[in-house]
Amino acid sequence: MIKYTLDLHQVTPLTRQQIEHLAHLAGDYESRVLFEHQNRVINGKSMLGLLSLGMTGHDEVTLIVEGADEEEAAREIKKLLDSGVRAPKNAGDAQALMQRVKKQYSDILGENLCGLYLHGSLAAGCFQWNRSDIDFLTVVREPLDQEEKRALVDALYQLREEAPPAGFEMSVILEEYCRNTPYPIPFELHYSAAHRPAYERDPEAFCRDMHGADEDLTAHILCLRAFGVTLLGPAIARAFDPVRREDALRAILHDANGAKAPAADKQGYYVLNLCRALAYKRENLVLNKRDGAEWALQNLDQEHQRVIQAALNAYLAGRDMSCDAGLTESFLHAALEELNG
Repeated sequence: MIKYTLDLHQVTPLTRQQIEHLAHLAGDYESRVLFEHQNRVINGKSMLGLLSLGMTGHDEVTLIVEGADEEEAAREIKKLLDSGVRAPKNAGDAQALMQRVKKQYSDILGENLCGLYLHGSLAAGCFQWNRSDIDFLTVVREPLDQEEKRALVDALYQLREEAPPAGFEMSVILEEYCRNTPYPIPFELHYSAAHRPAYERDPEAFCRDMHGADEDLTAHILCLRAFGVTLLGPAIARAFDPVRREDALRAILHDANGAKAPAADKQGYYVLNLCRALAYKRENLVLNKRDGAEWALQNLDQEHQRVIQAALNAYLAGRDMSCDAGLTESFLHAALEELNG
């Protein structure tokens, strides 16, 4: 059992929308969630109960969480209350942010900018502000100079406080590589939240040295052609050649092999991505994580259903997956064996 004594004077009285958001978050967890106030104990998953609680901020309120996922539940509920129970941001906020990026990138690159394309969860319709990043490809006609590279990364860095916690993932590729695409695909520049520390240490060196070739770009273009969004430039079907199946499978395996020993907070990610990978290998389907899991529930062995369902439930709820370690390991092993076979 976990207890927190809360000071809510800055956020109370709570509005109906805030209470709905609080009850919805509490309902995402298996643990019991209770609020104790003036000798009353209220179910934190009940909107009517929370409305009747009458918290004004002048009295002590105790949050009580008990159950299998109590640590994560208590942490996230307390974080929400400490934040002022702000209305959650969503895909619409991410799309608005990308319109600002489009304007900035157009100003920076001018005639050198050929196209700007969304891929990943925002394009696929399953974006989650607190867990997803904003994935996009920038296509240019000519190689970037150092000044352009620095300006492109600076633009994203300056938006870091307004962006989702996972930030942006952006790659710049030359227009010539969108046709007769090589494997792996060369890139002019790449930046994501994972690169932020290196960029902060030495922006000039980071922008100078960040170029090469990336296996993941092949998978990005595969997804782009399936469900990507054109923000600027030619339509995707005209701008990008179809990805060769052998290249797609190599790219999928490159990512999938990270599932051999995933960290606990990455297990759900790999379960869902392996479902997508198997859908492509068996049926040439290019699916998002949600649809990949639903395909797997219909097509994979019964012994793996519990793991897949757990990963899907956690993904839809926006939290880490919780499932028997042995069952999870069995699924990862079986999926990797099929993909590598």
